[in-house]
Amino acid sequence: MRIIKIFLPIFMVFTVVLSLFSQVLNTSEAISNKVFRLHILANSDSTYDQNIKLQLRDYFLNNTADIFCEKTLDETIKTAKNNLSNIENICNTFLKSNNCPYTAKVSVTKEYFSTRVYDDFTLPAGYYNSLKISIGQGSGHNWWCIVFPSVCLSSCSESMGDYMTDEEMDFITESYYPKFKMIEIYEKIKSSV
Repeated sequence: MRIIKIFLPIFMVFTVVLSLFSQVLNTSEAISNKVFRLHILANSDSTYDQNIKLQLRDYFLNNTADIFCEKTLDETIKTAKNNLSNIENICNTFLKSNNCPYTAKVSVTKEYFSTRVYDDFTLPAGYYNSLKISIGQGSGHNWWCIVFPSVCLSSCSESMGDYMTDEEMDFITESYYPKFKMIEIYEKIKSSV
């Protein structure tokens, strides 16, 4: 009887925590399935390579904004895939004009991103569809933003709220950090299994 008195409260607390964590994970996954990110990796961490990465970022955003004003995530991914060689040419034209000794490789992929705090919201850690631009070796610090909904393309007028549910918007605009840390830990454990 004593074991039941001890076990029952522990089991109930565990069940409540698991239920809440499950809701957090479901909302996090729903958000990651509605976002298309841009991920630019520098050749290395040298000052030169990091500056080239930022200059390429600006050049890319200025020269591809008209490509990415789609109304759905699927359209955006399809547009990116259909324009891979064009996007790669844009990047390599920039690199060549700056006498860089390397080129860029562009792909559409699904990759892991850690929690990222923006001005008005926080995206939870998880696997996101992305347009990945690897400059040279692609082994330097990276830069990323959100192409859909269009957070980093000023020519498009969408916002996160146009594509997220109220629950998802509450989730990403709250400053409750422990839930994001729990998601990161869970995703790291899941990816290492």
